Amino acid sequence: MNPTDHIFWPYLLPILQEQKTRNGIVYIQMSDANGMDRLMGDSRSEDVYPGIYVLRPKYAGQLIDNHLMLAKFDLTLFVFVQGRPDDYESEDLAYQHAETVVSEIVKHLQHDRFEYRNYLEFDSIRIEPVIYSTGVDAAYGYELKLKLGLAGNEAFC
Repeated sequence: MNPTDHIFWPYLLPILQEQKTRNGIVYIQMSDANGMDRLMGDSRSEDVYPGIYVLRPKYAGQLIDNHLMLAKFDLTLFVFVQGRPDDYESEDLAYQHAETVVSEIVKHLQHDRFEYRNYLEFDSIRIEPVIYSTGVDAAYGYELKLKLGLAGNEAFC
């Protein structure tokens, strides 16, 4: 068992999938490392906008009260919405859509924190507007970075 594929992704994926019905997300993927290779590859054969792209996280361990072992993940994800370059209204609508998705993800994580399903470090949250362009596509969105602790006892002992 490894923390990324057996703790992190099973926890996060259902939260991201909620955005399919709430906000029309059509694509959700985790990277193979820390780049955009899978997103670029998938965009050649499938619709990836609006989409959520998660970088495979780095993580560290944390021991709490000598019995709870956390995997503290550095989550970085992107929400991209297609827009038309040089069309300010289209760009602004894409940014608004992406920011709404990011805000709803943070809200869900925060509610889970209050129910002890995760150990979100709220002060670590960073949200930044981004542009993603492949030469053919122009997408506008937000990058979300945060530290997310998940119980990892089953992976570490």
